[in-house]
Amino acid sequence: MTNRRSPRSRRMSCIVLDSLSKKVARGLALGFIVPPLRLRESVMASVRSGGWTAPGYAFAAGQRLMSDGTASELSRLKRIDARQRQKIATACLSGFEIQTNSKSYHLWLTLPPHWRSQTFVAAAARRDIALTPSMTFAVTPGHAPNAIRLALAAPAMEQLEAGLRTLSGMLNAKEEDFDFH
Repeated sequence: MTNRRSPRSRRMSCIVLDSLSKKVARGLALGFIVPPLRLRESVMASVRSGGWTAPGYAFAAGQRLMSDGTASELSRLKRIDARQRQKIATACLSGFEIQTNSKSYHLWLTLPPHWRSQTFVAAAARRDIALTPSMTFAVTPGHAPNAIRLALAAPAMEQLEAGLRTLSGMLNAKEEDFDFH
């Protein structure tokens, strides 16, 4: 006799983990879990056994912001802001290979072959532009693409555009054009 699973038992499950710190306010460290109904009790037991609880203020603030619609409105405004920042980045970096999402506050920029990631990050730092090399995100050392991650959220729009224009000019220059001594 073979043991066959029904199509229903082969369904994939998804557990959603999220927080209000990026969607609403950085200081609002309140996370939440939404498991499928069949995993609810198991997930709740795991959370309780780990002693994880939300701080009282964060819980009260999060609850109020979600119930009165403020959290939804802040999320909506952040999506608009992210789209504007991505639009600026796309315009300033036209002609270069970027991977982006209009709802995101970051993008990946593949560097031209004449630049190495760490060298480009160092050259940008000399111009007061902080970047993150792809190796920071690599699972296996030595297997990172020749790219950088650009965070777009922090600077004012004018500062963001000026920084991106500076980076665009650097991308067109050669590594040898920069004095690293």
